Amino acid sequence: MRKRRTIKQLVAVRTRRAMIFHFAVKRILSRKKVSTFPDENNMKFHLSLRFTRWAFIFTILVFLCANVFCEETADEAWILAAQKFEIEEHKNNPAALESAASTIPKLILEQISLDTKRTILRDEQISQKLDSLLTERLSLFLDLSKEMKSRDALILNNYTMFEYRDALKAQEKKIDEVQKKIDANLKAQEEALLPGAAKAKGFRKTKKIWELPSKNVSLYKQDSESLFSSSDASKNDGVDSWAFAKEIEQAKISGLVRGSLVSYGNYLSVTAELDIFPGAKKAASVTEVGALSDVRQIAKNIAFALLPKIANAMPVEIEFRISPESAAKNATLTIDSVVYRPVPEKISLDSGMHSVSVDAEGFARESFLYDFSEQRKFLVEANLREESKGEIKLALSRFVPGTMFFDGKFAGESSASDFVKVPLKVNGNTVFGYFEGTVKDKNAPDGERSETMFMMIPSDLMVDSAELETKLRVFDVSKNIDKRRKMLYLSYSALLVSLPFMFYSYGKFSSYQNSYSLGYENISRSDVERYRNLSLVGIGLVSACGAWMLGELVAYLIAVDKILPPKAKKIKSRTLRKMEAERELEAMRLLGETKASQSDEEAEAEISQDDSDLKSEEVDAE
Repeated sequence: MRKRRTIKQLVAVRTRRAMIFHFAVKRILSRKKVSTFPDENNMKFHLSLRFTRWAFIFTILVFLCANVFCEETADEAWILAAQKFEIEEHKNNPAALESAASTIPKLILEQISLDTKRTILRDEQISQKLDSLLTERLSLFLDLSKEMKSRDALILNNYTMFEYRDALKAQEKKIDEVQKKIDANLKAQEEALLPGAAKAKGFRKTKKIWELPSKNVSLYKQDSESLFSSSDASKNDGVDSWAFAKEIEQAKISGLVRGSLVSYGNYLSVTAELDIFPGAKKAASVTEVGALSDVRQIAKNIAFALLPKIANAMPVEIEFRISPESAAKNATLTIDSVVYRPVPEKISLDSGMHSVSVDAEGFARESFLYDFSEQRKFLVEANLREESKGEIKLALSRFVPGTMFFDGKFAGESSASDFVKVPLKVNGNTVFGYFEGTVKDKNAPDGERSETMFMMIPSDLMVDSAELETKLRVFDVSKNIDKRRKMLYLSYSALLVSLPFMFYSYGKFSSYQNSYSLGYENISRSDVERYRNLSLVGIGLVSACGAWMLGELVAYLIAVDKILPPKAKKIKSRTLRKMEAERELEAMRLLGETKASQSDEEAEAEISQDDSDLKSEEVDAE
């Protein structure tokens, strides 16, 4: 009689058979002979090793995805948007006002730096918390209404007594779960309003609510050109209405810039307001007056005034120390267009970016832009240097008619025969200037186009009476970059197209060569030679296309580098000779014009003398 096996023995036998089958299949697939079967200890080791490997991979994935499951919301963006400004009153220029109403909010958003961070204060955290709890509570209330209606509708179904009791019990359980969630929501609301009412064991969680996190300020739709537009119904209800707040919530907007325009003549009064959501709290209101033709400056001033309220940062204390003492006595401090004289020892400002400049008579100005944040106190030391005035002579290695400006001031007209004298304060600093002129362009209607080009004088050449030259770029830099980029793409495409031919020809040559060396009769030497020549052609083609692509890459990088303003250099003797030749030609032209004018005057004198003689003869004849 066959002996019956226990369940444990059956499981062990089947496990062993499965292991043996798996091991055999693996060896067959790898084309290896199986000499002996593994024992149970070896198989257990392999299984434990596999389990350890999967556990290690799972742990790595958990660490990589930790940020996804994190409940912290400090890295979420604080979205700032703007609406088209309203026109309250105007006397003329309606088209210009309509354009300004759309342009000014866009320019305000454009001035907001991408590195701006907003500190979320306690009241704003409470508003956000209460708003999220209210949204969740409304959703739970709708769920509760749905579940209760479903419970009341059970009586209409053809249930037996036992089926109705079970269905009613399940529905009551769902209703009870929704009610518990509503109670938890109300309790969370109470804890948010009254943190002291929380239990001792929940102290850490309550304390976490009162932390002051910061969020990166991001623009609406990541574009300063995109303005938020509400529906007509919510616009009529106002900013404080529930419909308007709902649209703001759907757009995930935290701050909204609104405004109005009033125009009289050619001047414009702009009032901008910053509203914080949820709650539609007015955080700031700024009024700026300017020319209708200079809306960019108006928007810049408004953005500069709104920026501290957008950052919502805590105030910082800045201490100033100015040296030497002769400069500190009559120094003038300017912070964000606000002038302080005399300079106070300490100033309290909102944390964030501020422009600071220190002036003193007889000393060079020191100015900088700094982010006063992350600390409560700052020390600013300004070591002023004595000012030394000088004059730099600048010439154009290639003459282009136009006007030069340096340090925001008019320097002079360009000349082919003389220097442009740049009256600069020579203090060893790099100086930037720009040139406005006309250059020849075949595509332009009149054959010429206006061009603005920037230039730079390095600090090591800022020496009094230095004679320098610069070469202006009279071509369109952006078009040149586009041209070089297209050629780079074309050369790269040619390289990619040539690679398959090289791989095919070289692979055929390698195959035919190996077959010929092994003595296959259907392979002749001529076939080997033919594919060898084809492979050489393919290699040469790929090399040529690669060299072409590298050349175009270098040309593209050089074209991109042309964006930087050209640097002035020490004048060369060739440029001096060219200027002397131009002066000689100009002198010859002046001499020729002088001689021509003298001959014209002599001819006119002779003609007038002849006329007088004729008149006298006529009188004598009478």
